Amino acid sequence: MKKILVVEDEAGHLKAIVEYLMEAGKDYDIITANNGLNACTIAETEIPDLIIMDWEMPVMNGLEATRKLKATVATSTIPIIMCSGVMISSHDLQQAFNAGAIDFIRKPVDKIELLARVRSMLMLAEYFTSKNIAESKVEILSREIQEQKIQQLQMQLSFKNKELTSKAMFLIQKDELIEMAIEKLTKIINSKSADLNKKLTFLIKELQLNKSDNRWKEFEVAFEQVHEDFYQRLKTNNPYLTSNEKKLCGFIRLNLSTKDISAITMQSLKSIEVARSRLRHKLKLGLDENLNVFISNL
Repeated sequence: MKKILVVEDEAGHLKAIVEYLMEAGKDYDIITANNGLNACTIAETEIPDLIIMDWEMPVMNGLEATRKLKATVATSTIPIIMCSGVMISSHDLQQAFNAGAIDFIRKPVDKIELLARVRSMLMLAEYFTSKNIAESKVEILSREIQEQKIQQLQMQLSFKNKELTSKAMFLIQKDELIEMAIEKLTKIINSKSADLNKKLTFLIKELQLNKSDNRWKEFEVAFEQVHEDFYQRLKTNNPYLTSNEKKLCGFIRLNLSTKDISAITMQSLKSIEVARSRLRHKLKLGLDENLNVFISNL
């Protein structure tokens, strides 16, 4: 059932319009109002499918009422047919359309014209309502798909960060093994022949070279694959950071705690806390700024 609000202060015209609509054989629910102010109140409560609005009325005329209805969220999409027997010039028509009316009909109202315009407006309103519902469903589906993509990317990022942490620990462990080998070989040198000592010394230098050259190269390459240009942005914004401070920033970007960083780098908790404090100072962070959040936002 379509709900139609007829706004008319002249009893004769109101009766004619209502009768025409009732005689149409359509299942219309007719509501009436005698001025624009009452029409706005009723429209906000009843939310009709269509409004037939007289122009010349006391208290609030049809033009003012139309502007008010279009400015109210609940009634802004209701189609309005303006009706007048006096305000019929081109300028008047333009005023009605500018106010928000979608159609115009002259008084005295012709039955055939009235029913044709009412039917057209209701069909048009139904079409746009269906279209808006369909668009809303598409928008909701699109948003859900986007949220799923974001969740998937977050899971992938979390997995990559765990891989990077494992790689960092592996590099540290490898360095520890190299360091242990160097210590043992150094002890052997002191008890073997000169020729063997020469070979062992060469081997120690190779181990040391491998240790110093490759310690972080693999980690930084893997890190940049996940967090593109992180070190470059860090360098651009803070060109005076040391190599160790850059590494600390990388660990923080992986959301590693001070305890985790201490375990990986074989440094004491106190040393890591001091390093974090120096890093905050170099980054010029205020007391209320979080270091982890700042690094993540890079």
